[in-house]
Amino acid sequence: MPGVQCLCKNQKKEEIVNNIEIKTSSVSFQFYPITLDKKQLIESYTKPWGAECSDLSFTNMFIWGTDGKMEYAEKDNVLYIKLDFKRVPIYFWAPIPKYGENVNYRKAVYDAIEYMKKVGVEPTIRSVSSPFYEMMQKACPELFIQPTDIAWDYVYEREKLETLSGKKLHAKRNHVNKFLSLYPDYEYRKLETSMIEDCIALYDQWKEEKEEISAELKEERKSVLLALNHMEELGLVGGAIFIENKLVAFTLGERLQPHLQLVHIEKADASFEGIYPMINQQYVKNECTEVELINREEDMGIEGMRKAKRAYHPVKMIEKYMFSPRDLSQVKGIWGWEE
Repeated sequence: MPGVQCLCKNQKKEEIVNNIEIKTSSVSFQFYPITLDKKQLIESYTKPWGAECSDLSFTNMFIWGTDGKMEYAEKDNVLYIKLDFKRVPIYFWAPIPKYGENVNYRKAVYDAIEYMKKVGVEPTIRSVSSPFYEMMQKACPELFIQPTDIAWDYVYEREKLETLSGKKLHAKRNHVNKFLSLYPDYEYRKLETSMIEDCIALYDQWKEEKEEISAELKEERKSVLLALNHMEELGLVGGAIFIENKLVAFTLGERLQPHLQLVHIEKADASFEGIYPMINQQYVKNECTEVELINREEDMGIEGMRKAKRAYHPVKMIEKYMFSPRDLSQVKGIWGWEE
């Protein structure tokens, strides 16, 4: 199992890493902010791999990577994404080679590791999913691997989310039926730019009902606004539910791959019973008819979110892992919030 190794094996692997000789003395990167005009460039690296991981969505990089939190660099036909979030040491995602090009992937990985060493942080390459997981494991078998299950994406069958058929989804079906009995005159509408103001008003109402306003929530508002204001440029499609002509729920997603829709944002006024299952079902029914799978992203280790996402019974998880030059399974501070 990744991340579970005996001490003697760990010591041996660390000795191997320390003895590796790779020409990294001249490693240099020119990092740039992830702006809208870089969409085509970044997707020229990410899209051809056919990956289902939400991290590889340009929209996610753009809306969450503001203010220097995510930057990109190109080097030797490889795309690098560097992340610098508050309370979390700088880290990289797996290097993304230009599809079809002959790339020295081992050198690409160690270039990223050397950069992190130079800036004084523990080198970690995180959220590594297939096919890059297999590429890194083959190119750098001496690196240590830990599962990062707080970042695993939940993937569902579209047909199941629409029909809510079967015993496992009986409770969700009941919630939708309850909503229909209470609000028979509800209206589902495709999200339009004219609704943005109402969406933000709903978001602010949702945020005010939270017991504690964290720094992450403050940042989230900016990301939601970016997504709403740039729906067309980002290729996003949204939906909303109205009751008595008032917007009470909205959601926003994109076609990440021809067979898969990625849902980025979903907010609702929870005082309307069954509203979350309803917006989920209606969006899938109206805007996702041409796909087989729905990726509803990770749970971030939040217990309530984890419970809600598991209740829909995903057909699979997009597994993600962290690679590092030494065993970090017992090291504090790697995730930014440990005591």
